[in-house]
Amino acid sequence: MKRLFAVLTLALSFSVASAQIEFLSTRPKIDGKLSLRQAVEIALRESPILRGAVAELKAAEAKLQMARSEKRWQLSLNAFASTGTQSGILVSPANVMPSATMLLPSRSLVDFNAMLMLPLFTGKRLDALVRQAESVRNATLSQLEAMKLDVSLETKIAYRQALLAREIVRVAEAYVQAMEERIRVDKVAADVGRIPEFWVLRSEAELANAKQMLANAQRDYEVAMLNLKAIMGIYPDSQVELTDSLESENEPKVEMDRDKLLAFAFANRPEIRYAMQQIDAQKFALQAAKGLYSPQVSLMAMADYMSGKGEMGQGTGGYIVGIVLGLTVFDGRRRKATVNEAEAMREKALADLEKTKLQVAREVDVALKELQAAGQNVKTAEVALKFAKEDARIAKVRYESGRSVLVEYLDAIFALVRAELNYTQALYERAVAVDKLFRAIGRLE
Repeated sequence: MKRLFAVLTLALSFSVASAQIEFLSTRPKIDGKLSLRQAVEIALRESPILRGAVAELKAAEAKLQMARSEKRWQLSLNAFASTGTQSGILVSPANVMPSATMLLPSRSLVDFNAMLMLPLFTGKRLDALVRQAESVRNATLSQLEAMKLDVSLETKIAYRQALLAREIVRVAEAYVQAMEERIRVDKVAADVGRIPEFWVLRSEAELANAKQMLANAQRDYEVAMLNLKAIMGIYPDSQVELTDSLESENEPKVEMDRDKLLAFAFANRPEIRYAMQQIDAQKFALQAAKGLYSPQVSLMAMADYMSGKGEMGQGTGGYIVGIVLGLTVFDGRRRKATVNEAEAMREKALADLEKTKLQVAREVDVALKELQAAGQNVKTAEVALKFAKEDARIAKVRYESGRSVLVEYLDAIFALVRAELNYTQALYERAVAVDKLFRAIGRLE
């Protein structure tokens, strides 16, 4: 019995795992060269996050159509069949609009009717509800635009992280090759007695460190590529080759004037538009709440045919057209509470707008400072790399001519590796700083 249970559990686990793998196979597989622009375009098309936001936008559109339908003609068809010993009032089923109410006699009766209704006056309540739904729809669209900016930034950073990891692999490979060549030459020199044997052992130890660095760099590159594919929403086994570099000549020009950046951000950030549209939505919600104090007037029409026993059911039928007016007189201050709620929500929306503007200004300032520092770091790292290359060249000449010891040469090589890594990191941070600044001002590319 236990063996059977174990077999069933294993089979169930296998089926679940197979279903998960099948899900991955449904993701698009992309092979070949991949630029940064293409990566962003694919992510904007395939991202599940954006598909969820698009679904929310469709829901907001549907709610807008629902609000508009309240202002249009409404027609319902109703049928009543009754029998009994006393008369009574029956109402058409819930959610059937317009509803029909029938006074039914004590004898058997079958009734068929059609109800037609058109709102004539609601104190602009229905108009306000439509405008509110429009504002909510527009706010949802702004949310979608903000998500696109987030997905674009996340994709750019993931792409650049993969480029950074690839450059580190290149530096580590050069480090390994340099140490392998050093060991090859030093073994020959040690065999003829030009250098001590333990210098070769010291180089062997340094080669082991270089190989460990290379293995870690290759792992980080593979992980970075998997992360990029996941953010793009493509199949993990896609074989893509990154075509851009951290020193790309196609980088867009960046405006460094703070006032111009802030003006651009306030005009283009979807988060600010979202906050303003929420204010509009709450303003119209307040108008709709105040409309509850006005009389509600509708045009009603009814066509009816009934058949049964007694005075009301001898195959009679007809129609009636009229205007219905209603006004709530006392509701336990429910309408007042509704108005108070709408006013409070509008005040909150105004506060959210101020908060959003302050946040946008802070993000622009931080991004600008990071870009300025990153630009300076690139210049500093570039100079340091130049000096490190020259120092490594001189150290190699001195060592091979017998005028210095191995440690001096190894120090120069490691300093060169460190300078190359610092320069690569500086290029990455500058590129990411540009991406963050564009996100801060609401610029997609």
